Amino acid sequence: MPDRLSMSAKVYLFANILNGLGNGTLNVVLQLYLMSLGFDSVAIGSIVTMNFIGMMLFTIPSGVLADHYGKKKIVLLGFSLSSIIIVLILTARSLWMFRLAFFLQGINNATGVVWTPLYSSFFSKKDMDRAFGLLGFVRILSNAMGSLMGFIPPMLVHQYGYTFRYAYWLTLIIAVGFFVPSMPFYLLSFRGIVEPKREGGFRFTLRSKGVVAKFGLISLIGALGYGVFFSLFPYYLNKKFGIQSDALGILYFLSNFAQAGANILAPRISQRLGTLKAIVAALGLCVPFYLMIPLAPSFTWLSVAYILRLFSANISTPLTSSLFMRLLYDEEKATANSIQVMASQGGNIVAPMLGGRLMEQVSLDLPAYLGASLYVAYSLSFYLLLREEATISTSARETEMP
Repeated sequence: MPDRLSMSAKVYLFANILNGLGNGTLNVVLQLYLMSLGFDSVAIGSIVTMNFIGMMLFTIPSGVLADHYGKKKIVLLGFSLSSIIIVLILTARSLWMFRLAFFLQGINNATGVVWTPLYSSFFSKKDMDRAFGLLGFVRILSNAMGSLMGFIPPMLVHQYGYTFRYAYWLTLIIAVGFFVPSMPFYLLSFRGIVEPKREGGFRFTLRSKGVVAKFGLISLIGALGYGVFFSLFPYYLNKKFGIQSDALGILYFLSNFAQAGANILAPRISQRLGTLKAIVAALGLCVPFYLMIPLAPSFTWLSVAYILRLFSANISTPLTSSLFMRLLYDEEKATANSIQVMASQGGNIVAPMLGGRLMEQVSLDLPAYLGASLYVAYSLSFYLLLREEATISTSARETEMP
């Protein structure tokens, strides 16, 4: 645990619990719901891609505006879109309606670039690794609990005679029931926070250009490596092993516990190896497990490889956020984070469409092999690009909490 946990930090973590429950529920049913409506992997890939297009177009404007005019205003803009998105997803039946809903969701997600800088402002530099480890633990554990909602659709089908389509739709309602209450708690976390705003007029300035450019390239590679296969993972499991939401929910539940453990262990590993070496080692270690997934002869063995890959890869997750925030000036964090997120969205736009095409037209397993290969480059890029930055003292760039 960090040495100091303010009330704003506690409220923010509670909001993440509610949000994680909603995301966990959504993850196990959304693609299966789309399949029940008759969409194939190409169509689902195009729907998912619209989310990333929305994020890519609006992420940098959101970050720049947040640094100049305040993060809370940008968050309110994102929340105002939520009701439209909810109605569209629950009523949509055509491909274009889902694409519109996911595009608007991308804009909503783009406003979320303020959250990492906001959370980092709750803690001092020496607590940063532990703070992001705690945040990852809370998010993943709540996702794990939400994924158990995957048992609801099969129960409704077998015991009450509902169709799978209607059962998935009802489960989406449950996800909405978690998302909506999280919003006021997110807003409450802003209380007492003095935001560092830039002086002067509206200008796009960034002192940490080199750091941001390198993290942007790294994020692009990582997004490609992950999204080309895992953006369609529920579809893959259903087509290869006939998996429904209950088995998928159990897999996500168990794997999220592994992720949570990785986030808690990450600060300890960072203390022993150093932040950069820990990131490189964790990403390199996950590659063999990534390759085992398409080779698995059964769902059980695939689950083992999937969980081990997640555990090793997620050791790097809080450390990457921590390292990035430590290398930035306070007044440019939202802008810098928006550029880094936008760069990753470039990979996320290409990855689902590419993965969907490869699954449909070449081989169901080929995207997994491609993703594992890209993760080799992902791991190496951290070491090759950030060796010098990781050794720079960032004490002059941080405003320490009293």
